[in-house]
Parts: sequence; structure tokens; C-alpha cells
Amino acid sequence: MNFSTIPSKPHPPSDNWSSGKTLLELIVVITIIAILAGLMVPAISYFKRKAQNGACMSNLKVLHAGFAGYLLDHQMIWPQLPTGIDDDGISGENDQIAEFFIKAVEPYGPHRETWLCPSDRASFSENYDEKNYDASYIPTQFDEEPNSAYRYGTQPWLIERGGFHDQKINRVMPDASISPDSFPMPF
Repeated sequence: MNFSTIPSKPHPPSDNWSSGKTLLELIVVITIIAILAGLMVPAISYFKRKAQNGACMSNLKVLHAGFAGYLLDHQMIWPQLPTGIDDDGISGENDQIAEFFIKAVEPYGPHRETWLCPSDRASFSENYDEKNYDASYIPTQFDEEPNSAYRYGTQPWLIERGGFHDQKINRVMPDASISPDSFPMPF
């Protein structure tokens, strides 16, 4: 066997051949990057919605803890709306209802920001006013009997006011479980 014909080193590139990339290779790489970026945009939107839903559930857990603390300090009686504030759908009175509940449980942990769902913040940020008490969550109004909030085990303590999470609403139950439910009214 004669090994003398096999070159020992590779030949250097000739002057006729460039070691750079061709325009076609550059276009292919740019196209692949554009396709991958196009696939990432919906995934980012999906994960953003999931993160907002998780933050909403966290807010509901904090609010549940605040209401539980309130109950412990008030002989297990749910916060009662003062006379003159009725829930009859008037927006000014709804602000008063939100203000009452926000102030009632604030000493037990939940601050004002906790009452806003991250998916709902955009609707409030446009018309945000320090004087208004905005809330994404509606507390149930139980009677003045002790343990009413626990006696009705199927009655949620708080419910989200809109279908911000894929047409679902989050609600927190007396045992602190959070369950998504279909929005009760069509859009």
C-alpha cells in the first residue's frame, strides 16, 4: 500500500473560493429566525395570561386570609354594610361597597391593590382616581349571625366580577379553595 499519494495537510482555499457565507444562506437563516419568533409570540401571550390568572388566585388567597382574620376578631360575624349602602347596581354605591370591604379587611393584610385582578387593571388604569375604590372581586354579603360565612359551605366568599380568564371567573370558597367557573352571563 502506497501512502505517499495522500496529502498530509488540507489544501488552503484557492483564490477562486471565498470562505464567507452566500446571500442565500443568510436569507435562509433570517427566515428561520423569523418563523421561530412568529411561533413565540402566541406562546408568550399564553404564558402572560396564565401568570395573570395565578396572580389573581394569589390575590384571592390573601383576601380570604384577610376576611378570616376579620372574622376571628369580630366573633365570627361577617363585615356588615352600614345602613344607607345597598347593592342595587348604582355605580356610586358600588364604589361605597368596595370602599367599605377594602377598609374592613385592610388591617388584616390585603391592601387596596390586592382587590384588583391583574387582567382587570387595564380597565381601571385608564380612569384611575385615588378617591375611587375599585375592586375586581365582589364579596358575598352574609347575615349578622356568627359563622354565617362558614355555615353555607357552597356559598363563595368572593367572586370575580368579570370573565377575565378565558371566559372564566375565579371564586374563593370558605375553605380557601379557589375554583374557576364559567361566566354566568354571555358577553
